[in-house]
Amino acid sequence: MVSVKKLEQFFERDPTHEFFSALTLEHLYECISQYCTLHEGVPEDIRDYFHVVVSLYLYGWLYYPFYMLASERSLFAVELALRKRLPAKKLDKKGRDRRSLADLLREAKDAGLLRDEGFPSLENRRKNAQELDEQIARISGRDPEPESQLSYVEGLIQTLPQLRNRFAHPNMQLIMPPGPMLDSLIVTAEIINQLWLASASK
Repeated sequence: MVSVKKLEQFFERDPTHEFFSALTLEHLYECISQYCTLHEGVPEDIRDYFHVVVSLYLYGWLYYPFYMLASERSLFAVELALRKRLPAKKLDKKGRDRRSLADLLREAKDAGLLRDEGFPSLENRRKNAQELDEQIARISGRDPEPESQLSYVEGLIQTLPQLRNRFAHPNMQLIMPPGPMLDSLIVTAEIINQLWLASASK
């Protein structure tokens, strides 16, 4: 059960971390510094928003549910960045941009802003997925799954909007380990970093 922390325990590590004895706050900071940094070409307001998301993730060390909340907000950061980079050419009668996250991702892909080559973590992801599938195949006695012909960006276009909508319209409080939640921040950083040139002026 999730509850409000007691005042005398406020700055103590969330006890849920006892299930991950090898995890340290220093390790979390190292991962964030290495994989979740936006370059200077990204507009300041987008970097500020993402820094809040990253900080929320780090505060998961004190309050475990913050990991999940940070993952949720990371998808909103992607949407915020896409709307900034691809201003609406048409608004509805109320002056609103009706494009969905899927629309924005598709537009970015079609404009050449999102490419598989722009995801530094992709090679490692594919290698890990292949090794996992081979292990499962050996255990289950089946042949490994054929390699997907779907591009990574196309896969994100299909899956990220579903996750975003699930987060925006929850039917229960989800609690997830810090590892997969960090992964969503990494993908977010890799998407946003592709939208602007690193050498662009602020």
